[in-house]
Amino acid sequence: MLILLKAIINQEPLQVPRRHINWEAILKVSDFQNIISIVYHAILGLEKEISEECTDQFYQKYKRELLLHTSYGNAKEVIMWQLERYRIHALLLSDVDAGELYPRPGMSYPDQIEFLVEEKNLPQIYRLMRDMDYEQQEDRLESGNVFTRVPGIRVVFFNEIPIANKIVRRTFSEPLKRCPHIEQYEYIHILSEEDGYLYRIGRLVEFYVTGILRMRGILDFWQYQKQLGEGFRRTAVEEILEKAGWTEFVRQIGVLATLWLEDGVRQQYGTALELEEYIITRRQENKHLDRTLLPFEKARPDFYWRSREDEWAHKKREWMFPPREYMIQFYPILERFPFLLVFCWIGRDFRFLRIVCKNRGRKVWLKVRVTFLDIKEKLHSLLPGMKDAERTNDMREAAEVVDIENKNKEEAEVEKDVEEIESQK
Repeated sequence: MLILLKAIINQEPLQVPRRHINWEAILKVSDFQNIISIVYHAILGLEKEISEECTDQFYQKYKRELLLHTSYGNAKEVIMWQLERYRIHALLLSDVDAGELYPRPGMSYPDQIEFLVEEKNLPQIYRLMRDMDYEQQEDRLESGNVFTRVPGIRVVFFNEIPIANKIVRRTFSEPLKRCPHIEQYEYIHILSEEDGYLYRIGRLVEFYVTGILRMRGILDFWQYQKQLGEGFRRTAVEEILEKAGWTEFVRQIGVLATLWLEDGVRQQYGTALELEEYIITRRQENKHLDRTLLPFEKARPDFYWRSREDEWAHKKREWMFPPREYMIQFYPILERFPFLLVFCWIGRDFRFLRIVCKNRGRKVWLKVRVTFLDIKEKLHSLLPGMKDAERTNDMREAAEVVDIENKNKEEAEVEKDVEEIESQK
């Protein structure tokens, strides 16, 4: 499979394999790693080596991704137009239009659209998405508000940057209004080249610690990195990566991508091979790799992404009452007075309970505000005074349109008279 990836991305001729290949296994792995579109382009000349059923499965999955590309493009334009219409400042964090990163447009993968908005605008956004037939979904691994729609479109609105590292979060702390905006839009903003680079790395880190890092993420980042312009402030970005403790993670991603896509690698790639095994084996625990790549990050507990009842109960107990060795990191006094462990548990759980209640309160308040906006809109349509005001405005606009049309007619008549006079002369 890696040979296929290397050949198609580097636009090299693909040699017919001499030994038997389990194409069903390649299909399964490619689908899980979100690289079906790349592998499909590579097998176009190998139909004789693959069964008809397997070829048809490749084609159907590739066709679905192509249709999603079109649907995502239309959905993005409509959502951006609605945000602009209601004057809601939004920062476009992640776009599905990554076709320019690869030699062929159809080789990118449509994952999801991500926006960063202010918390006060979430009720209005909820109403807009609801009116466009989107449904809100719960996602344990996603900190934002997830909206989905047929045929598989996924849009996420964050009210804070979805990166846990405090040092990197500071770089995104400035107001949305100060970010550069997209052409023809006043309220839709985009990341600078440096912020876009940091955001991509930050998302890869979050995917790694939650166990959902895929080959597609590394390939996209590698292709993106090669297209950075000359004005990219690499020194400033590397300083932030060093402070955040992400330097080794970025380096090993580069080594792994080099192993996959280039020849003549002369680097130490032992850690990169561990990372490759971690990705392919679907998050097999490797504490040594975690400490090497991300010394300041901690892997997210399993109950963030598993829903089995017994494991949930066990993990919840372990989370609420961690062992003394773990608590010493946050309460050094326990080394001298171990009997205070119970009180430290109470203080820790109370703090987390307050955070949970705060998040629940935000969701309830969001629903209340949405309901209030609906009631306000209904009252607005029922009150006669408001109706008269709307009619007055409509009449004024109609009068202005009539005046403009009359002026245009008068100018046209004057031009005709001038032409007749000139013709008579």
